[in-house]
Amino acid sequence: MTELNLICETCKQPAIGVACTSIPYSAAYCAECARRGSDPEWIFEFWAEEIGGPDELSSPDYFNTFKDGKYITYREWWNLSK
Repeated sequence: MTELNLICETCKQPAIGVACTSIPYSAAYCAECARRGSDPEWIFEFWAEEIGGPDELSSPDYFNTFKDGKYITYREWWNLSK
């Protein structure tokens, strides 16, 4: 059996497994990011380019990612990126 050294794509900590993100893509997750349903930051970058600001999403305060040591919503991320 081969052991994989997975790193969480959201917070860069050791991952416990792989799960689907909020778009059809699988990513490695640590226990905390999996529990929170967090997405890697590149998904927010994709949304910003393809969909737009938080008012274009139905639940911008539900979606979250990990940035600068804390979990933030898409709305918070959007405001920081502008």
